[in-house]
Amino acid sequence: MAILEYDTIKTFCDPTNRLGNGKEVEVYRYQDKVIKLFHRERKTTLPRISDQGLIALSELTLNCFLTPKDVIVQDKEIVGYTEEFVEEKDIQMENIPYQEIKADIETLSEQGFILEDIFYNYLFTADTMVFNDLTCCRYMPTDNSFLKERFLKKNMETINIFLIGLTQFDAFHKGEKSEYTKIFLANDYRIKHCPDCFYGDILEQEKGNKF
Repeated sequence: MAILEYDTIKTFCDPTNRLGNGKEVEVYRYQDKVIKLFHRERKTTLPRISDQGLIALSELTLNCFLTPKDVIVQDKEIVGYTEEFVEEKDIQMENIPYQEIKADIETLSEQGFILEDIFYNYLFTADTMVFNDLTCCRYMPTDNSFLKERFLKKNMETINIFLIGLTQFDAFHKGEKSEYTKIFLANDYRIKHCPDCFYGDILEQEKGNKF
């Protein structure tokens, strides 16, 4: 991971390069990356990932979760980071890479990351799906196998609710708010059909039973 001084990239942080904002960050285009600057006043009650967690996240090799490429520092304080620029396309459910997502969830859990706010932090590309803005993850590095199992269970519940909501109940489209009924329905489906396993595995099993 490289360290970028804010003063060296601040010229990119103007309205002409602005891509948008979220609960965590303001987003700007920067060559083949995007700059994500943390809001000075937070717009979410969820805590931001620790600096230690942000650096640890950048060291992971993941399939579908975008990780930080550089940290941005101002006056020796981390004020943001960069990610790979991804061109967003329309939603294509057939492009959801279930097994790659499962592998990433296992890696994140093993390394002490607990997913928090991912329901709207995703993009479809021309041939796959990726998640971004992982800075609401909690980071609790541990060697305790029991805790790692707990992390995996929690993360599987979160990703299953997201995938079920998206594919079964038309939930989590950008700009939607207060989808509590759909989240309830997705969680109810999860409890009934995949309480202790990955939703993508259930889909593959159902597909295999048709042949």
